[in-house]
Amino acid sequence: MPRYTVHVRGEWLAVPCLNSTNTIEWLGKEAVRRYMKNKPDNGGFASVEEVKFYIRRCKGLGLLDLDDTVGDALEDNEFVEVVIEGDIMSPDFIPSQPEGYISLDGNSLTTEDLVNLGKGLYKIKLTPEAEAKVKQSREVIERIVKEQTVVYGITTGFGKFARTVIPNSNLRELQVNLVRSHSAGVGKPLTPERSRMLLALRINVLAKGYSGISLETLEQVIKAFNASCLPYIPEKGTVGASGDLAPLSHLALGLIGEGKMWSPKSGWADAKYVLEAHGLKPITLKPKEGLALINGTQMITSLGCEAVERAGAIARQADIIAALTLEVLKGTTRAFDTDIHAVRPHRGQAEVAFRFRSLLDSDHHPSEIAESHRFCDRVQDAYTMRCCPQVHGIVNDTIAFVKDIITTEINSATDNPMVFAEREETISGGNFHGEYPAKALDYLAIGVHELAAISERRIERLCNPSLSELPAFLVTEGGLNSGFMIAHCTAAALVSENKALCHPSSVDSLSTSAATEDHVSMGGWAARKALRVIEHVEQVLAIELLAACQGIEFLRPLRTTTPLEKVYDLVRSVVRPWIKDRFMAPDIEAAHRLLVDQKVWEVAKPYIEKYRREHIPESRPISPTAFSLGSLRMSADDSHDHRHQNEL
Repeated sequence: MPRYTVHVRGEWLAVPCLNSTNTIEWLGKEAVRRYMKNKPDNGGFASVEEVKFYIRRCKGLGLLDLDDTVGDALEDNEFVEVVIEGDIMSPDFIPSQPEGYISLDGNSLTTEDLVNLGKGLYKIKLTPEAEAKVKQSREVIERIVKEQTVVYGITTGFGKFARTVIPNSNLRELQVNLVRSHSAGVGKPLTPERSRMLLALRINVLAKGYSGISLETLEQVIKAFNASCLPYIPEKGTVGASGDLAPLSHLALGLIGEGKMWSPKSGWADAKYVLEAHGLKPITLKPKEGLALINGTQMITSLGCEAVERAGAIARQADIIAALTLEVLKGTTRAFDTDIHAVRPHRGQAEVAFRFRSLLDSDHHPSEIAESHRFCDRVQDAYTMRCCPQVHGIVNDTIAFVKDIITTEINSATDNPMVFAEREETISGGNFHGEYPAKALDYLAIGVHELAAISERRIERLCNPSLSELPAFLVTEGGLNSGFMIAHCTAAALVSENKALCHPSSVDSLSTSAATEDHVSMGGWAARKALRVIEHVEQVLAIELLAACQGIEFLRPLRTTTPLEKVYDLVRSVVRPWIKDRFMAPDIEAAHRLLVDQKVWEVAKPYIEKYRREHIPESRPISPTAFSLGSLRMSADDSHDHRHQNEL
C-alpha cells in the first residue's frame, strides 16, 4: 500500500493511500483532516471543505495539479507539502539533487560550507589523507583493547564511573549503553537542515583522526548523511560540557538503528526502517566508537555556524534598509563622508559608511527625493540615521570576531580522550568544553540585537508624523485605517524580548555528573537563543523595509536612487502598497523571507561593488586644519546639499 508524507503547517503526516486513483486533491484534504484531528481547535478551521490549498513536491518544489491521480503524479513514499491559502510556503526542504561533493579533512571546513551541507546542496567524501589518519588512530584503540590497557571511555566506564574497569567481553555493550543512556534530550527536534549540519560537523571532526573511530564505521555515517537519513534530535538537554552529549547521543542512536529517523524518501519512521529503505545497515559500535560519536561541541557550533551566517546576511541588508529609511525621512548624507570615518578607522564602521555612500544620492546615482530638500534648514539628523556606521559597524566587527572563533571550532578535535597515533597513546583532556563557542555566541546575540534596537527607532520615526512629515502610521484616512501602528508594536515587542534573550547564558554553570563535570558552558542555550535573537532582528528589519517602501508611496512621483528603486521594486514584487488596512502578517512574512533568502542584498550588491571599483582609493589626505572651527561652519544653504556633500 503506497503512502505519502505530507507537510502541513510545520507538521509531517503519514497518509496511506488504498487507491492509486485517488486525486492529489484527495491527498491534500486527507492530510488537512489528519492535521485538524491533532489540534484542540481543529487548526482554526470549521471543516476540511472550507480549507483552500495547493500542493507542491518537497523535492524540486514543483506544483501539483489537484485533478491528477496520486498514482500518476507521485512515487511511493514521496514527500509533498500542503500550502494553505494565505500561508507562506515552507523553505525547509532538502533539495533532491546535490550539486556535488565536499571533501572533508577536518581542517578546512568553512561556516558557509556547513550551512550549504545543511541545505542539502552537497554530499560528503573523505580526503585520502583523512582516511589514512582515521586508520592510524583506530590502530591505537585496537592495541589498547588487545592489551587490556585501562583507558578512560575505552575499557572503563564514564564520568563518575571512570575507575570502573569493563571486561573486554562487554566493551561493545558499553558503547551501546552509553548511547542509549545519554539519549535523554527533550523538546522539539532539530529541523532537517540543522540535523544535517550537526551530522556533517561530527563527520568533519571524526575525519581529523583523533577520535579513534574505525574507517568502516565512519563510512557508514557518511552514507547515512549522503542519503539524508537524519535521526530525531531534541534541541534541549546539553549543558555544553562534556560536549553536547544528549543531542549527539540522539544522533548516534539513529545511526545504530534505534529511535526515530527522517529522510525525504521515508518521512519519519523507526530508524531501522529508514536505513533499510536506503539500503543501509545500522552501525555496530566497536570499542570507543560510541564515545567518538557523542563527545564534542558540534551542537553548539553547528547552530553557531547558522547563526553567524544569518547574522552576516542581515547585517549587510540592514545597511540597505536603513539607507532607504534615510531617503524617506529626507536625511543628509553628510554624516557618511569618507574623512569622518578615516579618523576613526574601525573596519565595520568604514564599510557601513561606504555602503551608504554607494546607495544614496551622488553623481553616480542621483536622487530626486534628495534634490527636493537640498535647501532645507536642518543641519543634522537623529542618531538612528546619523550614527548607522558606528552602530551597524560594531555589529559587523562582532560578526567577524565570532566567525573566526566558530571557524576554528568547527575544525577542532573536541573528543575525550584524544587519540594521538604518532605518539601511540591516548590523552584525557578538556577540549569538549564549550566555553569558546558559548561565549562567542552570547556576544553575537548582544551585538546583532542592536540592529533591531536601532531599526525599531527608525520605524517609530517613519510612523510618527511629527518626525516623518508623512501621514500618521503611513496610511491615508487615518482613524478609519490604523496602518503600521501595530506593526511597530510588533517590532517593539521583539526588541524587548531580545533584551531578555541577550542575557549571556555562558555566565551560568551547574555542576553535573556527581561533581565530576563541575563547570559547564551552557553553550547549547547560547546557540539557540542567538538564533532566536537573529530571527527577531530579521523580522524587525522586515517591518522597517515595508514601512520605508510605504513611505516612498507618499513621496511619488519623486524617485530615489537606482539601487534603492531596485530594492523598492523587489519588495513590491511580493507586497503591494498599503492603501487601506488589510491582514498584515503575511506581508511581514514575505518581507522576512526576502531577507532570509538575501534577495535584498542580491539586488543592491552589484551597485555597491561597482561603486567600490570606481572609488578605490576613495579618501583624500586630511589637512592639519581640517578640524578648525571655521571648517565646521556651514551655511543654511549647503547644510543639506546632498549632491555636493556626499563625496568631498
